[in-house]
Amino acid sequence: ERRGAVRYELEVPVVFFWTGPQGSKVKADGVTRDISEVGLYVHSENCPPPKTKVLVEIVLTEPRTASALLKGSMQVMRVEDGRAKVGSCGFALAGKTLSLSNAARV
Repeated sequence: ERRGAVRYELEVPVVFFWTGPQGSKVKADGVTRDISEVGLYVHSENCPPPKTKVLVEIVLTEPRTASALLKGSMQVMRVEDGRAKVGSCGFALAGKTLSLSNAARV
């Protein structure tokens, strides 16, 4: 195991953005498979290309508690074809850290 951070299995919605061809802004969504303080893995129907810089936003909510927003700029490390589901893929992101803030301000 070469990972420097502990990964936690966590399936939550994620929204992500990147700059596409000709400078167009691309927005997509997906669900995390796992997450750590320096990376995450996402399942989506629209995956960014490898080595792309991506802005991710994850809203964590729990009944009767405050919501939190995890946000960060990360790089796509690898993209995998989701052969089990037509039109799906998965990708790994890595970055320095995800920042945590109150989601009520979103």
